[in-house]
Amino acid sequence: MFYQSFKYILVRTGLTLFLVLSLGYISLYFVHEVALPNVYFNDLWIKWTVVLVCLFFGFVVYGIFGEHRFLSALNSLRHIDLKTVGPEVRKQFQSLVDFTGSSYFLPGKGRELREQLIQDYAEFLMSIGSEDPEALNVYLKAFLQDSKQTRFRNVLVSALTRKEQLTDQEIDLLLVIMKTEGYEDRELLNHMITVFLAQEWFTNKSEPVFLKALQLKTGQEDKIISFMLPYLLDKKRTDYLAVNFYLESLSSLPEDQRETITFLVSTSYCEERFKVLDPDLHARCKQVFDSLETQTQDRLLRVAKDAKVSEQWKKVKLFHSDDKQALERLKVYTGLSPTFWQVVGKKITGQGGGVFNLIKKVVFKVFDGLNFMGNLNTASKLLLTGLILGGMTFAAISVDWKALFSVPQPVPTAPPEVAVPTKQVFTLQVAAVKGKSQADATVRKLKKKKVEDVYVVKIPRNEGGFWYKVRVGKFREREMAEKVAIILMNQKKIRSYFIIALDDRPPTQPQ
Repeated sequence: MFYQSFKYILVRTGLTLFLVLSLGYISLYFVHEVALPNVYFNDLWIKWTVVLVCLFFGFVVYGIFGEHRFLSALNSLRHIDLKTVGPEVRKQFQSLVDFTGSSYFLPGKGRELREQLIQDYAEFLMSIGSEDPEALNVYLKAFLQDSKQTRFRNVLVSALTRKEQLTDQEIDLLLVIMKTEGYEDRELLNHMITVFLAQEWFTNKSEPVFLKALQLKTGQEDKIISFMLPYLLDKKRTDYLAVNFYLESLSSLPEDQRETITFLVSTSYCEERFKVLDPDLHARCKQVFDSLETQTQDRLLRVAKDAKVSEQWKKVKLFHSDDKQALERLKVYTGLSPTFWQVVGKKITGQGGGVFNLIKKVVFKVFDGLNFMGNLNTASKLLLTGLILGGMTFAAISVDWKALFSVPQPVPTAPPEVAVPTKQVFTLQVAAVKGKSQADATVRKLKKKKVEDVYVVKIPRNEGGFWYKVRVGKFREREMAEKVAIILMNQKKIRSYFIIALDDRPPTQPQ
């Protein structure tokens, strides 16, 4: 699961970065060099738009594309002509099973699609009568997903009961099958008893099977009693399973063993072990208790009463702090309390589920259209491609991209000409913006292009706020300023300029 999640995140992140680098470069090149070659504006919003679009395609659309591929392949496998089926169909099913573990899906989604596929795969194998090891493994997966599928259950039981030696997992599978069916299959129950007795397998897994075989009278009662009873009496067990076993075997035991079992069963009745847990079992214990002599009954009742009274004086604190935390976790596990993520997920799902489903439907329609294009003949494909390229070319040529994207820049007005009693110096004004951050960005850009003597002048605006005017150099002659400006323009270091005349005073410090 960790590997699947890591692969999912790694691949989608890599795809997103690839789209950002490629689509982002193409978008910025088109805007700056094709659509708006001589316009300077803040393109931060374009960059963020490209990033968000790439994230959407890298994470959302990529996953929808994988799901669309899976559902399309699965739909084609559901319409197979069984008369002409070949080995390649099984390879297609197996490839699709492997596909659910690809980077298209998170572990939960991949498991959901895989379970859906396994059921169809198992149905297909059943229809062609396959019982090879690979097919049995598919039947097992399908049965473990839905134990109500008796068709798969029958194939598995038939295969396992023909084996001489069963592994622990195979025995567990048969036990699960019997438990799910309430031990109603007497033949399977008898087979398991034979296996357990042959291997002398006395565990918490085999005990319920032995007990059920006694209750159903499958014909091996004597073997079961002689095998199990010594283990139970050695530990003097009086738990639920042991008392049930004593009651089932009581009539078949010799007198010496019957006396010990009668005492254990009667003690369980006096202590009221099963009065609430299983009233029927409690009543059966009472029948054994009633068969005892009166003196023996009084003694057992007195011992049980003394033990019960003494327990009342014991101050037993059942729950400690860590037990309370474990109880809360168990409540969440059993569904009595929702998890934190279930609450959050329910809210998120309620808000965003409808939007995501709408997006998925739209993307699915697009993919269906692409599949339709793939089925066209070569002439139709060329015609459709020519129409698309022609439309893009027409849009690139006829649309006034400059008018759509350009941001009107305030035109700096030259100061009125006045008589200057002192000598003048001249400077190049290359930009005038309303924000200090824009001015700073322009300065950094110019310095990066090796433009020297760049500074900013802060001037109040008539309607409020300030102009931040970016200027370059100071020259004694206007002709020299003009020459420098032409050089900078030819080198594409600046896009426009004004020559401003200043009085010969110390330069204003940047604000």
